[in-house]
Amino acid sequence: MKGSSSRRLAVALAVGAVAFGAWVAGTYAQSPRPRLGSSLRGADRDKELRAGQGEPIEEPMAQPTEKNADNSPAAESYRKGAEAFDKGETDAAIKLFGQAIQLDAKYAPAYCDRGLALVMKGDLDKAVADLNTAVQLEPGGARCYFNRGFAYFQKAQYDKAVTDYSDAIRLQPGYAEAYRDRGYVRILKGDLEDALVDLDFAVRLAPKDPTVYVSRGKAYSEMGDWESAIADYNQAIQLDAKDAGAWCDRGNARVMKGDFDGALADLEQSLKLAPNEPAYRFTRGFAYLKKGERDKALADFNEVLRADPKFGEAYRERGHCLALKGEFGKAIDDLNEAIKLLPDDFAAFFCRGYAYGLKGERDKALADYDQAIKLDATYAEAYFNRALVHAAKNDMDKALADYKQAIAFDPQPVDVYKGWGRAEEKEQRAKTVEQLEQMLLKAKPDAQTHSQQGTLLHKEGQWDKALAEYDQALGLYPRYTEVYYNRGLAYRQKNDPGKAIADYSHAIRLDPTYIPAYANRGYAYFKQGRIDKALADYDKILELDPNNEAAKQSRDVILKLRPAGK
Repeated sequence: MKGSSSRRLAVALAVGAVAFGAWVAGTYAQSPRPRLGSSLRGADRDKELRAGQGEPIEEPMAQPTEKNADNSPAAESYRKGAEAFDKGETDAAIKLFGQAIQLDAKYAPAYCDRGLALVMKGDLDKAVADLNTAVQLEPGGARCYFNRGFAYFQKAQYDKAVTDYSDAIRLQPGYAEAYRDRGYVRILKGDLEDALVDLDFAVRLAPKDPTVYVSRGKAYSEMGDWESAIADYNQAIQLDAKDAGAWCDRGNARVMKGDFDGALADLEQSLKLAPNEPAYRFTRGFAYLKKGERDKALADFNEVLRADPKFGEAYRERGHCLALKGEFGKAIDDLNEAIKLLPDDFAAFFCRGYAYGLKGERDKALADYDQAIKLDATYAEAYFNRALVHAAKNDMDKALADYKQAIAFDPQPVDVYKGWGRAEEKEQRAKTVEQLEQMLLKAKPDAQTHSQQGTLLHKEGQWDKALAEYDQALGLYPRYTEVYYNRGLAYRQKNDPGKAIADYSHAIRLDPTYIPAYANRGYAYFKQGRIDKALADYDKILELDPNNEAAKQSRDVILKLRPAGK
């Protein structure tokens, strides 16, 4: 399920991994996006691969098949290769695994582990070739599929990676690392609900493994559920306080929660653990920018670019910061460089569009917002900013169409939209938002007609026709809280809990006191096995209505079913 811009993935996955961005009308509303990099660990042979992120974590070795037992002539060379690999001596390991293969061309573990070592060297095609051979020799070996899944992940062949992780799980149903890494790849594919199911299972299978909490925290971050993300990063840090990446991820999530001091404390710790990691300094710059300390943000972005002149995201962030300071020429220069380095980065086009808009070059601003939306059709902030530019050009029909899209993808109270952007433009922005809201209200009677028709069809069990009417209603008036709720109920009847939860969440964002939406979302979470999320919703109901007996009963049932110690 492709999420909206409110679910942007948090920063810092691995060595060289950096952040992405989604912004609201000139102020960072969301987190920076990571450059795709390895957050996965490989296979049973490997240790923790994220440099500067704590002590290595051992995983159990899968046993060789009977035909590859330790009496093979390859066994001794293989053992030495494994020892070299564990010491980080990758070249020596590859050579020793090769010697093992020369001694026994059917020795699957040597192909499996040489394949992993080749992944570490970046020789991905040779790695896949070795791992293909390993799978052919040992088709029942979960570890071979797992390693090949890791190789496909590194090649950005995510569907093949998911297939291999699934085969590893089929062969070894308790394979926590396979659930973890399949969940992570599903995050990258945008399959967030399936990712969470995998990662919840990984946590149950390996509750002492900090990496499962880091991966699940990234899924929550991608969904914009910063509170749950922080809870997972807390657990990861408790289990491994030397994991600089977890400190950075929690810092990023705290930025998004508005806890700037807490975020900066976390980011200082990540830099203390890994002072030469540009991604962590970059994220601290982002935190300073969100806090409004633009000079400190610029200092961090400058330092990042001195360390890595090809760090496209840093040009983007620095360009945005310069635009906020009114230095439009320098800002556009930086953003041009960001786009040159990252031609598919929707956020870079957004930032340049914002800079052009502030500079008064509206047509160029529109062109960049168009490109940002082309690259990410769910980018609410780009629709909102484009609406403002259309309004400035007195094209109110186009402005209204974009404003509707912004609300559909990121429903917020009116006052929140008025605050999206620099303080210097707030008065004019507020007037435009009020004008657009008045235009929206004119369409509400027609939306009510579709809503009523949808409700009738809903009661008759005609779910698809009801959904079509609800869609029509929301297309006319995207602030219709009850329609989001009713559409969620229809999706529940169609056994689509992901879409149901998304609609209940939309209703809650528009009306944080809407008890029926919390109740049904809590039930949906419970059915998915997401016990903590379900309890949080029933707790919220009791906060709003302490005498709500139905919520009390539901909560008691869930607590009885909750695993001991949770």
